[in-house]
Amino acid sequence: MNRPEEPPEAVPEAPNLPNFRKLMQGDFSAVDWRIFWSGLPLVVFLVLNSFWPEDLWRTQVAIVASFAASTWVFATNRDSGVIRFITVLGFVVVAGSAVVGLAADSAKAFAAQNIYSDFLVAAVCLASVAIGKPLVGAVARESIPALRPLMDPRHRLFVILTLVFMAYNIGTGIFRIFLLGEFSANEYVIVSRITSPISIAFFLACYFTIKRAAGISQEQAPT
Repeated sequence: MNRPEEPPEAVPEAPNLPNFRKLMQGDFSAVDWRIFWSGLPLVVFLVLNSFWPEDLWRTQVAIVASFAASTWVFATNRDSGVIRFITVLGFVVVAGSAVVGLAADSAKAFAAQNIYSDFLVAAVCLASVAIGKPLVGAVARESIPALRPLMDPRHRLFVILTLVFMAYNIGTGIFRIFLLGEFSANEYVIVSRITSPISIAFFLACYFTIKRAAGISQEQAPT
């Protein structure tokens, strides 16, 4: 189950994994700065929903402008494969949230898009494990091609990490539902992001765990 798919001779000398040590030393040459554009729709929504005149369709203007920013970010995204699929799902959620928010004249309905995403990602995680293609493994192998000959897509570690990610998203979704009822739309948009450091910590833990497993697989591979 956990054996590499490719023949041993396809194993590279070393996994070509991102070097966080260089980032800590200030070398950001490998950083794709497009990831920061993902925060643009959030900023647009907060600014307009705070300062646009309330009697000039503030909620509608904020939603439409934020959705327009999301569309631009989506259009400039050049990813493919599994990562592109996840991006498309995210954009569908944003579009659906915009429709609901406009129809209900509710900024909260639009701001709740990350709640919808939490449960959608959890469902995708479960489905991916069920079909033998755990999401974390698919993303890791696509992002880091050097992993492909070292770790099978159904590797036990990928299954475990995907199930943990599923549980995390369910927990985050439930927590955000509570926050949505306690705060205004603008406050929720900000406060609901307090889980971001936990997400970053999870992805870093995945990175180092997968890197260690890849190193073990490389050592065990026949020469």
